[in-house]
Amino acid sequence: MAKALTATAALTALAVFRLGRVVLGTIGLWQLLGPVWAVAGLAALILLRFTLPVRIGVVLAAVYLWSLPWMAALLARLRHPRPVWRGIDSAST
Repeated sequence: MAKALTATAALTALAVFRLGRVVLGTIGLWQLLGPVWAVAGLAALILLRFTLPVRIGVVLAAVYLWSLPWMAALLARLRHPRPVWRGIDSAST
């Protein structure tokens, strides 16, 4: 029961994080490039699974709306690499 609850909580947190990233990217595109680019970027993500426009929107939002340094916004992925997930069953062994 605890493993299932942990997995559900982790997947929910991941879904919220990814949805927040999409929202932030869309807001960044909307504010800085206009609504046409925001809708096009969101459509490209949903229909084609092409994430580059939304990623650019996240960087733009982080730099211009949150006033983060552009290098930190651009290299955040290198500073925090993706974790290596082993799965719930293999993690306990």
